[in-house]
Amino acid sequence: MLPPISACIITLNEEHNIERCLKSLDFCDEIILVDSGSTDSTISIAKKYKANVFTRTFDNYSSQKNFAISLAKNSWILSIDADEEISSSLKEEILSLSVTTFENHTGFFIPRLTYYLCQWIHHSGWYPDPQLKLFNRNHGKFKGGLVHETLAIQGKIGRLKSPVHHYSYRSISEHLDFINKYTTLYAIEKYKKGKRSGVLKAYSKLVYKFWWTYIFRLGFLDGRAGFAVCALGAYYNFLKYLKLFELGRDKELASSLLVVVDPIHNIKSQESTNKNCN
Repeated sequence: MLPPISACIITLNEEHNIERCLKSLDFCDEIILVDSGSTDSTISIAKKYKANVFTRTFDNYSSQKNFAISLAKNSWILSIDADEEISSSLKEEILSLSVTTFENHTGFFIPRLTYYLCQWIHHSGWYPDPQLKLFNRNHGKFKGGLVHETLAIQGKIGRLKSPVHHYSYRSISEHLDFINKYTTLYAIEKYKKGKRSGVLKAYSKLVYKFWWTYIFRLGFLDGRAGFAVCALGAYYNFLKYLKLFELGRDKELASSLLVVVDPIHNIKSQESTNKNCN
């Protein structure tokens, strides 16, 4: 028999995703869900699927996920996002792993296949996009800053072949909202570390990103959706460095953004009436 697995999820207003995610976790021994203040039906749906629900004020992704893991009763953790789903083929692959395989590994990379603009994206830099989602919590934990968290783990890491399904942005507008928020977080994080940028650097990052994903990562094979993925990915790159340039020029804006207590949930548009530019 397999070692028992605890699924861990963090949420905030995920009623349009969470049921699909929870349905796919029926092979797990328990489900730990840490919510940071949902005002929709996320929690009631979670309880319907007998998830163990906890609440915690959000500070950053790493500590939120580590907190969820700390509540689990099992050593083996399946860390999954609310907008993801364990595919039937992935479930079968996990269940087919031997006890010896688990004993000889501390974690497994799982490819992630994303659904976007009504189709699965198989190229464009979005696939296979391996994610370290199944792991033994005794050998590592999440680390990271405002934008990206990573699982730092020691030991032998294996690779599974079947994908976790990722249902990303429901619309172009939602994608653009994400881009706006996370490019701001990126700029804040880099600015605090003393990094600076310029307009030409921002432009060069845009050009490089588009051609790398559309040509070299075969984005054109994903058709019109692939073009959108690559174009918006390039725009994301452009805005990261352009906003970092802006922070270096506008000290009042930089000061106002650096004091945000909860930047993930509370990024707001801020305008400086008195510019203090270099």
